[in-house]
Amino acid sequence: MKQGEHALSEDKGVWFEPTFNRSVKIRSRDHRISSNGGALLLREVDQRLGLTEELGRRLYDRRNPRKIRYTLTELLRESIYAQAMGYRSDDDSDVLAHDPAMRVATWDRPGEHVLEERLASQPTQSRLIDALANRKGNLEEVRSALPAWVEKHLRASGKDRAVVHGTLDVDSLPVVVYGRQPGAAFNGYYNESVYHPLVAGFSVEGNYDHRRLGDGFVHAILRGGRVHTATGALRFIREALRRCSGFGRVLDVRIDAGFVEGPVVDGLTDDGVRFVGRVKNNAVLDRLAAPYLTRPPGRPPKEGYEDIRELGNYQAESWRYPQRVILVVVDRPDPKTGQLNLFPHHFFLVTSWAPSEKDAMAVLQHYRNRGTFEDRIGELQNHVAPQLSHPRFEENEAALLLGLLSYNLLSILRGELEGAFGSGWDIGRVQRSVLKAGARITKGGRRLFVDLAQAVTGFWHQLSEAIRRWRFPSPWNEPTGPTARPWTPPPSHAHLQLVLRE
Repeated sequence: MKQGEHALSEDKGVWFEPTFNRSVKIRSRDHRISSNGGALLLREVDQRLGLTEELGRRLYDRRNPRKIRYTLTELLRESIYAQAMGYRSDDDSDVLAHDPAMRVATWDRPGEHVLEERLASQPTQSRLIDALANRKGNLEEVRSALPAWVEKHLRASGKDRAVVHGTLDVDSLPVVVYGRQPGAAFNGYYNESVYHPLVAGFSVEGNYDHRRLGDGFVHAILRGGRVHTATGALRFIREALRRCSGFGRVLDVRIDAGFVEGPVVDGLTDDGVRFVGRVKNNAVLDRLAAPYLTRPPGRPPKEGYEDIRELGNYQAESWRYPQRVILVVVDRPDPKTGQLNLFPHHFFLVTSWAPSEKDAMAVLQHYRNRGTFEDRIGELQNHVAPQLSHPRFEENEAALLLGLLSYNLLSILRGELEGAFGSGWDIGRVQRSVLKAGARITKGGRRLFVDLAQAVTGFWHQLSEAIRRWRFPSPWNEPTGPTARPWTPPPSHAHLQLVLRE
């Protein structure tokens, strides 16, 4: 063992004696204790819906089967579970490879011997990215898994029924990079060196808090850092709608102002897709709005007011069709001073919904529900945070898609928790309060016993009951579960015990 490395084993424990209480002795020598007990819960969700099993079966593996120690399915689980648990660095793989809960959750083998296995190291995980990026078919299978995972939960928790009405939200986001990755570039809007991917999310009736569960990211592509927000947007939206065609009988689209451009608006109109988006202010629209921007006489109400007006049809120079435009005037007092601003705030919505289908208030409320999707993007960036640090563009796209799959797995748990306990479960809370659970795993009578920290047992009980009620959706084959296969020993250079490097 090299100088500066410390092996933590059953025989050599590291002692620490706190000065605040000499009776307390802290030691680190029980390799059966894990702080990542939630990995077992992630595997149960994964197994019941057959998520990584189905994806792994569809991937092409060019490796020699006789020399494989880790299947692509196991590598997928290790990567996806680690990100779902909040681990961001690739180097965390070397520590998690020895975590007992991660070992039990990840291995695709039956029996109690999974506790004695170590998982793949960081270089092996990098080879997973290579396997996904070096074959276009593999990358597309991972991309296709996004809507498949959402639909499986939607149907499993909803008695195998599609929904009547679903909504696709489309947006871009910056993913900050710190190297010279191909395609990444300085973006003046974000003032950072970024990639600028497009993502689409699905929700039931446009409401991410709907009692019918089943939402998440359903499509994504990686783009360079300098592309405009709407570049390739129409093709992307059409593909997202195609991938989600089985989710519900009617799908509509919500977009932000950056996407309300001629090709997108006209293309959706040609396709007969209902949409609503925010349109940027311009001189023509401001003239139409001017009569409604004056404040009524008299003392304004303490809470301010909101006014919604139909402005009729409007056609920008780049549009082939006129579209219905709605003016929204928001005149709220400053929360600190209590005074109204000098002029009321106003914005415009453009929509293909006819007034007989949705009145102006309903269109506004439908659009405002899009704010939750923007919150979900923030959760992805803050709590999963895919690291796009690989030397090739395709590898970074694979890393982005794996991060989105991790988020979708977390979103399944979050949806079930909100169904049981009510709203207020952001992804960070799911990670902290449910997944980062202390667990001790021991062997006895050819079984593995998991002693779980009592603080999380209430949550786990509710989740296990919800999972038990799922019915596997009919379009897919039932998962087969772990299968016995010849054991391949780890290479001679692999550390069988945890090694911490200084």
